[in-house]
Amino acid sequence: MPPECCWPHEQIAPGDCPYIPPGREHLLFDRKQRFLSCCLECPRLLNDLSLPPEESGNLGEVFPYAIEEIIQLRARLQDQQSLLEIRGREIKFLHEVGLVLQTSVDMDEVIAMALTAITAGQGFGLNRAILLLVDRSRLHLKGYFAVGPRHREEAAQIWKELEDRDLTLREMAQRFFEQKMATERERFRDLLETLSVPLTAEDHPFVQTLTSQLSRHIPDLWQEPGLPLAQREALGVAELVMVPLVSKNRRVGLLLADNIVNGRPITGEDLQSLETFALPMAFAIERAALYERLQRELVRAQETNQRLQEQQETIVRMEKMALVGNIAANIAHSIRNPLTIIGGFARTLIRNTPADDPKRRHIESIVREARRLEDVLQEVLVHSESLHPTLDLWDVNQLVTGVYAGLKEDLEMAGVESHLDLAPALPQVKLDYKKIGYCLRALFNNLLERLPAGGEVTLATRAGADGIEIALRDNGPPLDAATLQAASDLTPGSAVTGSHLGLSLCARILSAHRARFSIESTAAGTVFTIFLATAQGGTP
Repeated sequence: MPPECCWPHEQIAPGDCPYIPPGREHLLFDRKQRFLSCCLECPRLLNDLSLPPEESGNLGEVFPYAIEEIIQLRARLQDQQSLLEIRGREIKFLHEVGLVLQTSVDMDEVIAMALTAITAGQGFGLNRAILLLVDRSRLHLKGYFAVGPRHREEAAQIWKELEDRDLTLREMAQRFFEQKMATERERFRDLLETLSVPLTAEDHPFVQTLTSQLSRHIPDLWQEPGLPLAQREALGVAELVMVPLVSKNRRVGLLLADNIVNGRPITGEDLQSLETFALPMAFAIERAALYERLQRELVRAQETNQRLQEQQETIVRMEKMALVGNIAANIAHSIRNPLTIIGGFARTLIRNTPADDPKRRHIESIVREARRLEDVLQEVLVHSESLHPTLDLWDVNQLVTGVYAGLKEDLEMAGVESHLDLAPALPQVKLDYKKIGYCLRALFNNLLERLPAGGEVTLATRAGADGIEIALRDNGPPLDAATLQAASDLTPGSAVTGSHLGLSLCARILSAHRARFSIESTAAGTVFTIFLATAQGGTP
């Protein structure tokens, strides 16, 4: 019984095999393809295989066809398995990357993860990735960061280290972000600066790629028009891919990638993978940049709010101080007129009273206490006035001479020898004449309280390198701790009272003038020094 199937025949007629579908008539003349495509699934062949060997024909003729097909199918299966493993790694890789890109709002962490993914073996496996970002002014495309070895030796060292540590992609990116971000930025600084371009350079390949929003694969950079020689030399490669980073039509930056170390050709699949990765990468970078901008605005708003609160508190405090000052000024003016009459009358009496008259001692007491009350009233008036000085150009020697002349009589009554030492041709200085004069009188009152009869005091001026010094020296006992504390107390509303109030007010006035105030007090005497800077408006 001959075989039922058509496999023994090199050629068959159209009606010999009912299993050849329309459109595949070429199988009528191709025994091998007919056997593989139709006969292997033909029930007639199964019947032939059940026949005795002498009746089934020489099936050995077609066995090589089947074996060849099996080998090819096995090879394709292995390829599919390899591809499946690759796709599995890619899915795992994209999952790890996506977790960071979707959750992180730290710009550097996002970029570290993205560029590590591009250059890691578990990722896209390219040798180097360079990121250029559009700056805040949106005028320049600036080199921001780069990842990758710069030569083969460094690459071998990095790859061996990664192999020994057996890190996941996320662990690699986290380690890179925490330990190497700053050093890598510095290492690639020269390259990043060289690659920066203005966005107005429309003929530059970087700007063209970003504007067109289309990726480019450049096989030979040296043949690329519009790319400056310095940038070609800085890149140091011939083949390069450029992928634009765009988020909702907003230009974010440009990604450059190459195989600078192993020189492996960049495939279309590499470019396609980078294009797929560019969208979430651009979105994550844009989101991180937006978060940073919001953080800056939040800090600015908090600082503004803090300043407003401080200003409101200052306004309330100044309103209270102004009210108290007005009351104090009214009281002081009401007391001042009769006190001036009492003091003036007592001074007139003492000038007409002989030194040996028993009444002179009582009159001197009246003059002394009247002077003290006048000083207290002066302090009240100064304290009640505005804290901000009214500045104008003044001759310091004229100011010092006026204060000295007003206190000359008191110094003589106290038995204190005084000297005036003025430097000639001093420049004028911007100051509040009334308040600086009050400071000098407060210093004189302090030394009058300390100096015994027979003491000596010198008031001097001299020109300094960038200002004028006013120095008041005495040879009396040193200042006590309370007086030194009062002279350095700049706090409004502090508990400084009594004779120390004048020194405290003096320190605040000089602080408002931005003047330097120093005290040197030893057993040999005390020196008060006021330094007024001419740089604030003085003229020669």
